[in-house]
Amino acid sequence: MPENLQEHFQNRGLAAQTCRQYLSIVERIGDDDPVEWLRAAIDQQTPIGTVLPFRSAVKHLLVAEKGMTPEEADEILPKAKGRPHKLRDSLSDSALGLFRQKAAHSGNPIKTILLLLPETGMRISELCDLQVDDISEMRGIRGFLFRGKGDKQRFVPFNTEAERLVDAYLELRGDDESPWLFEGYRGGPIRPDSVRKVTRQMQKAFPELDKLSPHVLRHTFATHALRGGMDLRTLQVFLGHSDLKTTARYLHPDAEMLFDALSALEKK
Repeated sequence: MPENLQEHFQNRGLAAQTCRQYLSIVERIGDDDPVEWLRAAIDQQTPIGTVLPFRSAVKHLLVAEKGMTPEEADEILPKAKGRPHKLRDSLSDSALGLFRQKAAHSGNPIKTILLLLPETGMRISELCDLQVDDISEMRGIRGFLFRGKGDKQRFVPFNTEAERLVDAYLELRGDDESPWLFEGYRGGPIRPDSVRKVTRQMQKAFPELDKLSPHVLRHTFATHALRGGMDLRTLQVFLGHSDLKTTARYLHPDAEMLFDALSALEKK
């Protein structure tokens, strides 16, 4: 691995979690030719959501190691394509209620992260990377002020439940001097994979939560916001999307929304 690769990632203004993800991908490539490694991953019909970070990591590697410009790297890299993800539904109201009941655990950082996902709409990596100082106030409104994807500053206000969760967690956290809001066992921030592991355990324990994942919880926030009448541009800010088209693609009517719309037509 090039010695300057991590410095290159950071100089590009990438979030800490993104840097760790790309470094992990580069470690997987090892001594293989990175372009051929990427081509093999695409040929194996790897899901497109996995291919995209693979391609980005290889592109950064070529720029840092070979001295290519981003445009030159793009020319030799295969186009990102792969197996599309299965349609992800949000949690139903009953499943969300069960999730909240089973995830309730005062003072547990991973459970607190999980419970904050459907209340804030934040990415799992963003929540895991929060520092205590990221709890802020703007115009009398409390929330998280942090650097998100693309190193862009974002403010996510607390709703009533998010504020309750954060305050309860802080009270039990006590005088911990760690800068990380959700500290892991090794002293750094809790890793997203640790949170995903808990959702998989909950899936096995409760069949009603078979769709549960951090992304589905984020999607659940978006679906509830859409049902509540939030416009797409406001939702775009909440989700941290740089392009409104991403927000529009991210959202699709879930089964309950489709049924409600159909029922409304039948009543006319």
